[in-house]
Amino acid sequence: MRLSPFAVVMALVIPALATPAFAEDINDTGWKISCDDAGCQIASGGFALWTTEGSDPAALQALHSLPDMSAVNFLGVLQNMGDSTADLVLAFAERADNINEGNLQVMQGDWKPVGEQTPYFIRIIGMEYQEWTNDEMGENFAMIAGDSCADGTAHTGTVISLYRLGDDPDADGCWQVEYVDAKTLSMRDVAGDFGVVDYTRIQN
Repeated sequence: MRLSPFAVVMALVIPALATPAFAEDINDTGWKISCDDAGCQIASGGFALWTTEGSDPAALQALHSLPDMSAVNFLGVLQNMGDSTADLVLAFAERADNINEGNLQVMQGDWKPVGEQTPYFIRIIGMEYQEWTNDEMGENFAMIAGDSCADGTAHTGTVISLYRLGDDPDADGCWQVEYVDAKTLSMRDVAGDFGVVDYTRIQN
């Protein structure tokens, strides 16, 4: 399990999924993805957490007040855990200091490889990395941002580990963000053989 506080939960995952009453305390750092009248979504450790009934109103208001893709520290109780989602009874939330926040905010959107003639592009939405061809989504990955790949290899700047949603918990890729601005994204494949891939933003 990739969610940092969940080390002790590993042995509980299988029985927990079979037990509707599963609940586990969580004290973690994640990313505020979005909020609406129904609640908020936080991405943390490859999981999409959805606030649910019983969440603290002040904690929800704290999330509502933050820009999307803000780093957050939060406390709560997880319920109804699936492969990559869970309900979150939120008890506390505050903005966190994370050096990757600015890069992740700018990376949101659709990106096409420079010089690529096929109708292929990637879509970064929240902490999901999606591969699209002919307007059909292919692979879909959860992203975890840090300074190292899943194997512990450290790199300079923002490092994105990819985990295929619905698959085993092993990492499926690792990319180092070499440069990003409003129109340009360059990433180096530090776990494979693609080298540096340059992208240009698709203007929708």
